[in-house]
Amino acid sequence: MQLKLIRTRLILLVTAILVCGFLTTNILSFQVSKNALRTTILNNELPLTSDNIYSEIQTDLLRPILVSSLMANDTFLREWVIDGERDTGKIVRYLDNIRNRYDAFTTFFISNKTLAYYHFSGPSRIIDENNPEDDWFFRVRDMKDEYEINVDDNEQQGGAITIFINYKTFDSNGKFIGVSGVGLGLSSVAAMVKKYEQDFSRNIFFVDKTGFVRVSSQESIANNNINNMNGIQNLATEALSKDRGSFSYSRDGEEYLLTTRYIPELKWYLFVELPESEATAGIRRGFIENIIIGFVVIGITIAMIIYVINFAQRQLESMAVTDKLTGLGNRQAFDVSFGDAIKRARRTNEDVSLMMIDFDNFKSVNDSFGHIAGDEVIKRVIGFIKPMLRESDILCRWGGEEFSVVMPACNAKNAATIAEDIRDGVMDEIFVGQDINWRMTISIGISELSGTSDDAVDMLRRADSALYLAKENGRNRIEVAQII
Repeated sequence: MQLKLIRTRLILLVTAILVCGFLTTNILSFQVSKNALRTTILNNELPLTSDNIYSEIQTDLLRPILVSSLMANDTFLREWVIDGERDTGKIVRYLDNIRNRYDAFTTFFISNKTLAYYHFSGPSRIIDENNPEDDWFFRVRDMKDEYEINVDDNEQQGGAITIFINYKTFDSNGKFIGVSGVGLGLSSVAAMVKKYEQDFSRNIFFVDKTGFVRVSSQESIANNNINNMNGIQNLATEALSKDRGSFSYSRDGEEYLLTTRYIPELKWYLFVELPESEATAGIRRGFIENIIIGFVVIGITIAMIIYVINFAQRQLESMAVTDKLTGLGNRQAFDVSFGDAIKRARRTNEDVSLMMIDFDNFKSVNDSFGHIAGDEVIKRVIGFIKPMLRESDILCRWGGEEFSVVMPACNAKNAATIAEDIRDGVMDEIFVGQDINWRMTISIGISELSGTSDDAVDMLRRADSALYLAKENGRNRIEVAQII
């Protein structure tokens, strides 16, 4: 019982060491890989995505810039202005045609001479130099560059936020005559953002300098201010104060990685974010697979350890109760078997007898031929005796050349009959050993369980006394102890 408990504790300890060591190693490896990947995404992948998106924005804005350039250099537009802007229907039709041909959100022209604002839907109003909302026109007029990209409200179309391409227009002599251009509506920009998200597998949104989210495909973010948004509000001031930045934050129970970049053409900030769970999905999946494989390996290892321990224990137990020379049970095995037989006899009210066998004059064999030859004789004699016993009888080596037989369900008389056959058979047999031919005789003492107070010690004492009497009476004989 104690050995079994030690074995169980050992197996549990080994299992705990393997599991703890394996989990600790894998968890640390996962954390290191996760942190390394996180750093790589923040410092390399997301900034690279921002750069690629910025390049695509410039590419996507190139077409409306070219359209504005075509308008600014269109002969019709120049001649119409030089001709005195007399037929406004022509310019309106021209602007509407440009809008439809190039799928623009809006098209316009502002005359420097008359300050009239012409729109594809018709003449709208006169630009006022004292009106702050019209400052952009005079800024464009005085700037050195040929065009600018400006984000502003489009009063002519319900105040919709529009990305305007404002292009300076000159006559054939290089004289400034006005500003022409096209505008992209937020729906067009939103379509661009959706395309970017599909191409780069990232969450993308544009934020103005006040923190207001101008464009986003995420309903939870669109039309919100990052200064009031959970998680990101803590880094809003820093993100809006520099041209580039890398951040991480939590929102709605999810960790996000974020890079920001200022887009000077739009005067907006480009925010590119990636849920950390998506970024680490690959290594997390690998971590889980490693855990599963590891536990399978640990299970197999523990099963092998249990098998080896059980095998070793069985071997040790067998060695502990088995006589090495004869393969019979030893004194320890005899004690267990004899005790069990007596208990069973008490329980079932059956007889049980004990036979003690000793080789006669065995010392002369060892003295004459050596111990190896003596051992060979012992094995051959026992090999002869075993088949003559009943299947239920238990033959054990008591020590040296002395053997004991526990005989369940057998009284002394029947035991004596079996003993006589054994004695007679051994006497008539010649046992061949190494370089010897030897005729062996045996003496046998028998005792029977009797009375309720009788026990193993009493039976052993009586059987041993009977054996001693057989030796005293000339050997090669059987003596049965008196039943008390």
